[in-house]
Amino acid sequence: MVPKPIASFTIPSIYDDTPLDCRIYHPEHFVPNHGESSWRKKGAIVTHPYAPLGGSYDDPVVVSALGEILKQGFVVGTFNFRGAASSQGRTSWTAKPELWDLISFCGFFVHYVNGLRPPWVHHTMYPSESPVISPLSTIQSELPSQVDLYQQTDRAMTLLMGGYSYGSLITSNLPTTETILSHFSTVHKGTSEAEIRLRAFHMSTQWNAEVTPRPMRGRSLANTKISAVSTHAITLGGEESEPGTRRNSRDSRSSLEIVRRSMDRSRARRSSTRHGTDIEAPLLEEKFGNMHLAEPHTIYLLISPLLPPVSMFATMFNKPGALLKWQGGSPDVTNSNVNPIVEDKFRKDATLAIYGDKDFFTSHKRLRKWAERLTSAIDSHFTFREIHNAGHFWQEEGVDAEMRKCIREWVIDVLGGSSTAHGDKK
Repeated sequence: MVPKPIASFTIPSIYDDTPLDCRIYHPEHFVPNHGESSWRKKGAIVTHPYAPLGGSYDDPVVVSALGEILKQGFVVGTFNFRGAASSQGRTSWTAKPELWDLISFCGFFVHYVNGLRPPWVHHTMYPSESPVISPLSTIQSELPSQVDLYQQTDRAMTLLMGGYSYGSLITSNLPTTETILSHFSTVHKGTSEAEIRLRAFHMSTQWNAEVTPRPMRGRSLANTKISAVSTHAITLGGEESEPGTRRNSRDSRSSLEIVRRSMDRSRARRSSTRHGTDIEAPLLEEKFGNMHLAEPHTIYLLISPLLPPVSMFATMFNKPGALLKWQGGSPDVTNSNVNPIVEDKFRKDATLAIYGDKDFFTSHKRLRKWAERLTSAIDSHFTFREIHNAGHFWQEEGVDAEMRKCIREWVIDVLGGSSTAHGDKK
């Protein structure tokens, strides 16, 4: 059975403001893990295959994977890359705009999940009415409560970054979540980053108000079972900012660069001032919300991953290190089939790669060699499953169930804290 999203909405890409269609799914119940007093924040993003070949968030493999992850108590988010289905724009030749699309949704999603408060997490809070979705002009008064909301939880969320086919390629090239969140820690009025944070804040606040039980005389909330799924799906479009205040993403980045240069000049003047007088660096007007979330514990799920040379045709990346500047500069890459920073990430963080031995985009022999090399590294947390008779589209009899089983067992293993590096063929 295909799960139903609790919300369908749009956010702007911070690359160029292209509107992206998004969905959020909630587990049926936010059940605390065994031995814990509250729900452990768990969120997963699943990205779809190549849009020109029909890929979108409605892809059967994407839906199957998200359905299984949902059963494990995760909030799940999906979105359409530019040019996919009804998302605006068109698929790029380089995949760099698509990488920004994923960064945009990731920024939204982490803020949204951190803002959720299932009833047993905040059972002392009983809002008297549904929150009013206010314009950006009132954000200054709202942000203190937003800060308190995020800081109520002392445990960083678990973030599962998943992708199928082309989606796994974009996911593989993501910067660290710390780098992603830095784009949203301090934002400015009218920017796409502000739009994204406002939407995350308003949507999580609205859901909190809808599911929070109201106290009844003589009745304890301890045994109250509240469904995590809203009785009606929310559809949101448009923008959160006041009319006339929105700024183009590229203009915003140019402005930020001007600010950085101004701050550098100010620091230079301060250092040369005889008496050390402070000179306040100029900032963009109407800045709001300096927010620093705890960096999520990130794990990765790669379904039918693409390897060179297919991945190069799909993205036209200039070289394997083309996106490595996120991590502080591109290293000297001599092997055109190896991206060392991506591979280090997969060894360091728990990662599951699932592929079929009938995959025709990348041969199972090449995939197996790649996976075994990552698995064999010292202290590696990379694991893989090679599914017998499964093709790239997972349409063969019984292979979808096998894929779901692999995801389920891996997630349980990782959440239990006993993730080990291993791999096998099934």
